[in-house]
Amino acid sequence: MTYPIDSRRRTLLAAGGSALAGGAFAPLAALAQTTATFPAKPIRLVIPFAAGGVSDILGRALAQRLTELYGQPVVAENRAGAGGAVGSEVVANAPPDGYTLLLSSISTIAIGPYLVKKLPFDTINGLTPVGIVGFSPNVLAINPALPFKTLADLLAFAKANPGKLTFGSAGVGSIGHLSGELLRSVTGADMVHVPYKTSAAAYPDVMAGNVSMVFDTLPAAVNFIKAGKVRALAVLSPRRTPVFPDVPTFAEAGVPEATLSFWSGIHAPVNLPAPLLARLSEMLNKALTSPELRDRLIEMGTDPTPVTPQQFAAQVRADFERIGKLVKAAGIVPE
Repeated sequence: MTYPIDSRRRTLLAAGGSALAGGAFAPLAALAQTTATFPAKPIRLVIPFAAGGVSDILGRALAQRLTELYGQPVVAENRAGAGGAVGSEVVANAPPDGYTLLLSSISTIAIGPYLVKKLPFDTINGLTPVGIVGFSPNVLAINPALPFKTLADLLAFAKANPGKLTFGSAGVGSIGHLSGELLRSVTGADMVHVPYKTSAAAYPDVMAGNVSMVFDTLPAAVNFIKAGKVRALAVLSPRRTPVFPDVPTFAEAGVPEATLSFWSGIHAPVNLPAPLLARLSEMLNKALTSPELRDRLIEMGTDPTPVTPQQFAAQVRADFERIGKLVKAAGIVPE
């Protein structure tokens, strides 16, 4: 899923109103000078998850490349807790000066509000979308001993044997859980959800045959698949992944409605002046199109996706609305 990068002129025009609404009352000359010399000091990139996970690895790879390109340290800071809400709140409450950024994701921005009754900030209107880092396909991986060669085989068995197949995920409301619910809702396949605290915790049971399959993001699943511990049956992305080019998409397998990709992105505090937003967007997209970072992300199972802030904002809102319907249909209630 790749979008063209609009020109800076279009970006500035589209975002101009937000600068005024955000209280960017500094003289235009001073603001222009600030933007021209940005970054003039270290940038803090808040990763709202623990060290060592997929988000941490991706965020640190991005921080390293930005540091190399722009000569100021981009410091990755792990602020885990409450499914990403703790770190996200840190950024939501930070000054809108471009020096505090959030490594966001579909989980923290579009799914989180449906899982927590009272978030202390608004994920949609309380942060500024800067851009997408990349899309990571969700993958359906099964126990290699199962006889299913295609997704159609699995669905036929699930319909003929209600409740016999089980699928693991990283927990209720996780992107893996929603992927399974999406497939169940559009096909009528009767499968039982088995939630875990993390997706990694599901793999031993899948490998042992205690659970039939797992829905997971490709970066988290890639090593298990490469080692032959599970077998990738299909990906829920619009196109095949270069990491496993022989694995079909759900659309190719006959279920085009079951498309749900995991994105990672960059958000800034709300009321970010438009020139700074344009500058951050330019910096992010330059990093993503550099071979050093692009190749590393693709190897991880993430498709680098440079977009404009406006395109990212549209993606966020579309996913937020779609996931709201999916959560309601699945009967998931916030805690």
